[in-house]
Amino acid sequence: MAQAIYAIAAVTALLVCSIIFRHREKKGAVWLAVFMFASAVWAGSLFLATIVDSFALSVFFRKSIYFGVGPVVASMLLFALEYSGRERFVRPEIVGLLSIEPILVIVLAYVNPRDFFFATVEPDPTVPSGVIIDIGLGFVLHTVYSYVLLTAFSLMIVEMLYNSKSLYRGQSGGLLVGTAFTWAMNVLTVFSSAEVDLTPIGFIVGGTLYSVAIIRYRLTDIVPIARDRVLDHVSDGVFVLDRDDRLIDVNPVGRTLLEDIESSPIGENIGSLFSDYPRLHDEYQTLTAAPTDGEREFKLDDNHFHARTTPIDDGRDRHVGWLLIVRDITDRKRREAQLKRQNERLERFADVVSHDLRNPLNVADGYLELAYEADDPESHLHKIEQSHDRMEAIIEDVLALAREGDEVSDPEPVTLAELAEQAWETVDSGDATLTVASDERFLADPGRTRRLLENLFRNAIEHGMSNNGDPSEAGEQGQQTDHDSGSEIESGADDTAFAYSGDVTADSDPSALNVSVGNIDSEEKSGQTGFYVADDGRGLPDDRDQVFEDGYTTNEDGTGFGLSIVHGIATAHDWEVDATDSETGGARFEFTGVEPVTEAVSESSAIDPDIESGSPP
Repeated sequence: MAQAIYAIAAVTALLVCSIIFRHREKKGAVWLAVFMFASAVWAGSLFLATIVDSFALSVFFRKSIYFGVGPVVASMLLFALEYSGRERFVRPEIVGLLSIEPILVIVLAYVNPRDFFFATVEPDPTVPSGVIIDIGLGFVLHTVYSYVLLTAFSLMIVEMLYNSKSLYRGQSGGLLVGTAFTWAMNVLTVFSSAEVDLTPIGFIVGGTLYSVAIIRYRLTDIVPIARDRVLDHVSDGVFVLDRDDRLIDVNPVGRTLLEDIESSPIGENIGSLFSDYPRLHDEYQTLTAAPTDGEREFKLDDNHFHARTTPIDDGRDRHVGWLLIVRDITDRKRREAQLKRQNERLERFADVVSHDLRNPLNVADGYLELAYEADDPESHLHKIEQSHDRMEAIIEDVLALAREGDEVSDPEPVTLAELAEQAWETVDSGDATLTVASDERFLADPGRTRRLLENLFRNAIEHGMSNNGDPSEAGEQGQQTDHDSGSEIESGADDTAFAYSGDVTADSDPSALNVSVGNIDSEEKSGQTGFYVADDGRGLPDDRDQVFEDGYTTNEDGTGFGLSIVHGIATAHDWEVDATDSETGGARFEFTGVEPVTEAVSESSAIDPDIESGSPP
């Protein structure tokens, strides 16, 4: 009878072990498989002890059960730690400490110094194994230690059973009942006069219940084990903190926010962990001021984040900690900003149609009526032509504003000097000159950046040189002339500087306007890089804050969209643009946030040969 029990127990344990081993990639599955294999060693050793005829072999196999006894207890504790979400304790040093007692027990069982582990070992043909063993002090200490670990295991499983629902209670219940029955069989064996080790009976029942938990309740497939997989792959940073604001768990994304921390962040106070992010710490303090759900949005450097806190209780309405979830919403904010710009462009278009275009249309209608009534309509037809020209200019500017405001999604390396030269060639510059002192290369849309420079050059020429009032805004007015490719280019004192003029002769006015393009010193702008376009003309008007607004102009012939287009192109590149005074008292437009070309990008990117050669598109 005993032989059959031991054999069935060993086979059952091996079968369950093989089932679990197929799921070894799951959290906790390895330790559960170790437990079942150790149970098979325990039952198998007892079976072998009953079938041999030699007393020495029987004693050997009776002692061999301790190759399974120690690992059974240690592996169950390690499994419970992972299963209950305490995997942070399953570290190599903890596993090493738990391995000391099983190894020591094996040594004591075989050596048995001064009868410390076994008081007596004598033959007894009336028992199945043919050996009767009286326990010693070492065995008692081992039993107490094992029962302490089993108690810890049971408490963790009871906690899971209490806090879980439905499917998860089936998991925890199967584990608890199977382990409790095995433990009860062991207690009967140790503290009764039973001639047969009843523990393997517990292995049969426990193995069956574990199989049900694995197959029916998918023990190694879902929560709480799946919790780790979810947190490992979620795109949000997840932090779990106790009431003292100490970090007790964090997922991989959350660790990226703590990448400067050399040691493990677990156990550290959130204040020290977020010392490099005081804004994040302040937001956390605000969110956790009261034990209620809260959420806030904030910005760190160039990134936007959404933080949400949820109080954690112990199931008895006692607050024990916080769940902090931090999500990077930078892409969403960029899409929102882009959508806002698109809506603003639609509103501007509606305003232009309803107001800006209506005015010259009304003027044309009025002169058309006068032309019908006049004996000589020539002068009235000229006014009608002017109104039509203005409407055409407004339409071109509005279309440009709509096109140029789209976000730049695929910038490429460009050279500021070459784009400035090409833009200057399309402007009717008269006696004005262009000076470029820059070898700057940065990432941008070449066509739109060239358009930006053209608008700024026209603004400087048409208003900086005018005598009819303060300069402000150039629309898409003026003839766009392609000058001969042989126009003069003179070298300046700097190798990266050149002076360019369109149709300038030796007797040109020495007081003619000069437009300059150059790099912005990063020290002037708190480390920001960029470029500027400046002139030595009449300067900006007093209400310079309005120069980028749609329709703003001090020139009655202007459309008021030139600098608005400039602002739209800068925004599409995610640049900042600022209008200020130049050193000579003229206007200066500064563009910051420009991304310089790195050496790697420079070597790997192919530049348009037309741009490289300076040929106009």
